[in-house]
Amino acid sequence: MEELAWHVLEHGGQPVPLAVPETIEAVLAARIDRLPPTEKHLLQTVAVTGITVHVSLLQAVTDPAPPVLHTRLGHLQTAEFLSETGRFPASAYTFKHALIHEVAYGSLLQERRRVLPGRAAQAIKALFAERLPEHYYALAHHYRHSGNTTKAVDYLQRAGQQAVECSAYAEAVSHLTAALDLLTTLPATPERNRLELGAQMTLGIALRATKGQTAPEVERLYTRARELCERVGEP
Repeated sequence: MEELAWHVLEHGGQPVPLAVPETIEAVLAARIDRLPPTEKHLLQTVAVTGITVHVSLLQAVTDPAPPVLHTRLGHLQTAEFLSETGRFPASAYTFKHALIHEVAYGSLLQERRRVLPGRAAQAIKALFAERLPEHYYALAHHYRHSGNTTKAVDYLQRAGQQAVECSAYAEAVSHLTAALDLLTTLPATPERNRLELGAQMTLGIALRATKGQTAPEVERLYTRARELCERVGEP
């Protein structure tokens, strides 16, 4: 209802009948398309970097000077696409709801979907070098969407190891299972086998904690890990 109200307001609040889109996604897509090109471009960039994004990260992956960037973010906030969730020096914005993020991301051309995540990953590594472990999962996400599967697996494994060390076993299982799924897309090479072995061994710790030593999943995992040990020469 709120988005339909914005749809009417952006048509001047006319009392005459409007052609109402059939789905909320279509309402949002139409609203995004009516933005000035620079603001639409910025909203799409925010969608790539995440549901919540630090302004410092946005500045690293976009072109506008800081005053211009803040002005455009303010316009997107006024239009109820974004909400400000942090103040200087840790300024941050988040999408008002997840569906706006989904539609904004879906409006991106395929090429930009691959280029922008790569920039975001490099910016995270530069901006947060001293506390990079806090951003392992974000890095995995960006490398995955930029097409760099090997780095995505690497950071998913790091995130999984970090979760195991914090006894967050369900989170570890999620990260490591995602890493193993990605590995199935890579050709069988010694490097790929070593990556899988590392992920399997860390996943084994999480599964033993959540499923128990005698669970069938644990047996299958360590059977596979033993095969990989033989392949990579790690007795």
